[in-house]
Amino acid sequence: MDRSDRGAAVVETAIAIVLFMLLIFGIIEFGRGWFLSNLLNQSVRSAARLAAVKPNLAQNDKAVLQRIDDLLKAGGLSAESRSLTFVPPLQTGGLVRIMADMKFMPIVAPWAGGKVTIPLHAEVVTRYEM
Repeated sequence: MDRSDRGAAVVETAIAIVLFMLLIFGIIEFGRGWFLSNLLNQSVRSAARLAAVKPNLAQNDKAVLQRIDDLLKAGGLSAESRSLTFVPPLQTGGLVRIMADMKFMPIVAPWAGGKVTIPLHAEVVTRYEM
């Protein structure tokens, strides 16, 4: 192995390591985004279960929306917007819609000027059972 072959091997190894690290960090970021999406969905589902059986449910009921906030806060997050809506008058069997939105900022976002965000949305429609 002469000197030029060793230099080529070092360059090839450096390129391979960079590509491998990009792949690993991409997998980690995808997993983090998936986790946040699942956490948002789970919090909205939990709020929907509460709304389905809450007596005297009101538009944007604070107790139901607080359920979303509490579950997201446990994960160190917060929703940008959340809402609970239905067509009044709400009767047994009526549909209730609960929505929440948040933004996922990848780790690389600060290096990209902080403008890289991925919107996450969760929505559940359930029947009112009271």
